[in-house]
Amino acid sequence: MAAYIIRRLIQSVFTIFGVMLVTFLLFRVVPGDISANYVSAKLGKEARQAWLVNHGLDKPRISNPACRYEFWKAPFWDTQFCRHVYDCVTFQSRSYATNERLIDIIAQKAPYSLAITVPGLAMSWVLSMIVSCLVAYYRGSWIDRAGVFISVLGMCIPFLAYMIVGQWIAFQIYPPAAYGLRFKMNIYVPVLISVVAGIGSHVRFYRTIILDEVNRDYVRTAMAKGVPLPGILFQHVLKNCMLPILTDLVLAIPFLIMGVMLLENFFGIPGLGSLIVNSVSARDVPIITALTFLTALVYTLGLLVTDVLYGVFDPRIRLR
Repeated sequence: MAAYIIRRLIQSVFTIFGVMLVTFLLFRVVPGDISANYVSAKLGKEARQAWLVNHGLDKPRISNPACRYEFWKAPFWDTQFCRHVYDCVTFQSRSYATNERLIDIIAQKAPYSLAITVPGLAMSWVLSMIVSCLVAYYRGSWIDRAGVFISVLGMCIPFLAYMIVGQWIAFQIYPPAAYGLRFKMNIYVPVLISVVAGIGSHVRFYRTIILDEVNRDYVRTAMAKGVPLPGILFQHVLKNCMLPILTDLVLAIPFLIMGVMLLENFFGIPGLGSLIVNSVSARDVPIITALTFLTALVYTLGLLVTDVLYGVFDPRIRLR
């Protein structure tokens, strides 16, 4: 397993490096002078050029031809791309708008985002598993049909509709809880919305997996031996269903981040999601690229952990 983990880590490094290269090229080919967003036109071209020099945007983008002949005067790392890679890896990127380091910004805003994503993901997963096991246990009954109907109905409702209705209900009950963080309890509304909005698709997916596993030969053998159905369901079936469930959890990370972006902007929560949206509007390239790198890092590590857990939940899988 150690050799497999090392090989996957090397693959992850190349993947993340590719993400940094693509994001760097995308923002460098965007037309227009980025200094125009931060330097007034009244100050003239000299002020804009000074701003570009101050942020290292006057240097070569990827390669520096001078390094071929005068290595000691123009080292190969004296390029925009090398600085971009270094700032992303060390989280030392500085905002064009506020000149704050990314590590300081994350320390300020990450707790708000984690206060939404972690409870929302955990509660959604636990409730989805409970409801899925319940409807699978009573398959074919009115409980099963009602659970499937509600799940499909929840999947058909747009995420924006959940936010609008949730904010309207919060405003009717207690107006200060509908926007901002005047009270700490205001964070519970976005968490509840994220749970309700995601539980429908999870229940439908998990129910299908559980019912597919229930029809296996080992389940029929256990039932023929007189093993109670709850014991078969919770002790054997769920363990064998963990592989697609773990994959579903990891694949939900990008959509979870997008959902947080919408929730934070809609409810006025100063987290990383609202930071991404504001950075895109202000064309704050260092913050956008660094947060993209952070998202790719979390997603890639999540895939690595999932692959390792495959061998834990299924002894038939050998990581080589």
